Amino acid sequence: MRIKDLKLNNFRNYFYENVEFNKDSNIFIGDNAQGKTNLLESVYYLANASSFKKIRDKDIIRFSQSQMKLSGIIRKGRAFKEVFIEVKDNDKSIFVNGVKYDRRKDLRSLFKIVLFTPEDLGIIKDGPNRRRDLIDEIIEEIDLSYKANKRDYDKILYQRNKLLKKRKAPYFEEQLEAFDKSLTKLSYKIYKTRDKFIKIIDKFASEFHSSLTSDKEELKLSYKADIKAPTLREYEEVFRSARDLDFKYLTSQRGIHRDEIEISINGKNTKSFASQGQQRSAILNIRLAEVRLIKEVTGDEAVILFDDVFSELDEKRSMFLLENLKGFQTIITATNTKSLEYVDKEKISYILDGKIRKE
Repeated sequence: MRIKDLKLNNFRNYFYENVEFNKDSNIFIGDNAQGKTNLLESVYYLANASSFKKIRDKDIIRFSQSQMKLSGIIRKGRAFKEVFIEVKDNDKSIFVNGVKYDRRKDLRSLFKIVLFTPEDLGIIKDGPNRRRDLIDEIIEEIDLSYKANKRDYDKILYQRNKLLKKRKAPYFEEQLEAFDKSLTKLSYKIYKTRDKFIKIIDKFASEFHSSLTSDKEELKLSYKADIKAPTLREYEEVFRSARDLDFKYLTSQRGIHRDEIEISINGKNTKSFASQGQQRSAILNIRLAEVRLIKEVTGDEAVILFDDVFSELDEKRSMFLLENLKGFQTIITATNTKSLEYVDKEKISYILDGKIRKE
């Protein structure tokens, strides 16, 4: 799976740019605020019809312009597909080989993206919801039913919490019982799926990290499920046992929304005890594990987007990263060529004020 080229018109700070990508490494060098992250965002947008920055579509249109156009050629095996996306004011149109797509999820099936940005450090530094989101995003790439289950769970959880604040409502007990039955069934499914895939991600990420550190550091992802139960019936029993607390705090106290995924190095939580470099290495190795997982489960080779990836990585870790990205198409940004002395100059481009050039 490869992206052959990309045409940007009025995307962020790009007026018009035509980018041709190598089949393996593509490295873009530039100072801050020149358009490096915008380029990665455009590739992500081509695959998802949305930004990873969680903004409105019209916010990606170049300042003072009224529309944005984005097109690219995707190669999967021997097949080529041309993706075209246009955003005009609040309207968005998606075409693949000239055929209009009405839904984003149809577009997302074309090719997989694995993304790292400096904001990913928040996965370690922030609360457990960021780590749950990370795992959910990875699983959604390979399990089509998971996203629907999680969406339904969140909807019912919201309704249940709303009901808990209205105990005098008509048919309160009947409504609560119905919510509990649906919620625990979904929660158990999500719990079992998380448990399965976290073990695989942990194995892959641990192998990458051990290799990187010459077996001096052990990276571990531990699933701290709020409810652990071998059967749905036992899961329901634990969930229902918290009803008094639910009534006291007027919110659901048990379930997968309370899960934690602990990331540790040598038995110590990375949030409190790891250096900035170790934290970055841990997240990068989890992203490498994601690439490997997608390949093994779906057979697809993800396109890898790494933003400002070499910051705070020493030369050894930088070279390890590049070595483990071989065989995949990677699009990487950096502020300088440090640690890139051994990279083919033909694979390095420079970005200045929304313009891309070779050396």
